[in-house]
Amino acid sequence: MFEDYLEDSNYFAVKASKESSEREIKRHYRVAIFCAMSAVEAFINYVGDTLIQGETLQPYEISFLTDKKFDAPGGTFQILEQTEYHRLEDKLRFLLSKFVPHFDFEHDPCWCRLLELKKFRDKITHPRQDEDEIDIAEYKKKIEIGLSAAIETMNNLCKGIFNRPLRKKILDLSL
Repeated sequence: MFEDYLEDSNYFAVKASKESSEREIKRHYRVAIFCAMSAVEAFINYVGDTLIQGETLQPYEISFLTDKKFDAPGGTFQILEQTEYHRLEDKLRFLLSKFVPHFDFEHDPCWCRLLELKKFRDKITHPRQDEDEIDIAEYKKKIEIGLSAAIETMNNLCKGIFNRPLRKKILDLSL
């Protein structure tokens, strides 16, 4: 599903660049941003589900990735059915640290740019103003750098976890 969301993000960003109405341009850019971040979240879920099946993670790591609460009553570890949400960036940081140990969070531009896209997505998801006063150029910049950052981050994880890159059709997406 994450691949579909990445393709959708690219589609709506390209469509935004062809619109003439400010309202339509912003509408398409918002959708592109939502799809890009949904792709990252879907990717993390995909990775979590795959790693559960492969039994390569500790139960507490699975609990963390799948947003399940855990407990150890009487010294026996149990994953509970209760939900305990964890931040997207924390899950990504965990996966990158575990499977791409050389990943440089301080200096790798894709990490900073992905966090910037997430922060922007949060801003438009939870607006503080009645009207959208964000400039079209800012929308365009955020999705251009954010989509490529999402793809690059996911590609790093694919290579680290699965020993292969994302599909070429995803790596070829560009704005």
